[in-house]
Amino acid sequence: MKAEKFQANDIIRSYDFKPMFGRPDCFVEGRIIERTNQHGYDAFKIHVLVDEFDGKRFEETGRGSRVGTSVLVPVRVSYNDYPGRVINLSRI
Repeated sequence: MKAEKFQANDIIRSYDFKPMFGRPDCFVEGRIIERTNQHGYDAFKIHVLVDEFDGKRFEETGRGSRVGTSVLVPVRVSYNDYPGRVINLSRI
């Protein structure tokens, strides 16, 4: 992933696990507020618009949702990183 292709106000999707056939997706989508390094790693701070776990919106699972909050999405992770882990939905 080339982080320079992401800008403030872009909407991104970040997968928790690599999508694969037969397994529902887990991801968060949101609007980029800023790029930060406040916890010692390069990340996008996003305002969450969609929070999906096991193929269901969190609102449908009865669990707490991150929609409406701000979360950090790491630009790179040391384990289980793969091309397409973070995608820019504004530029598809």
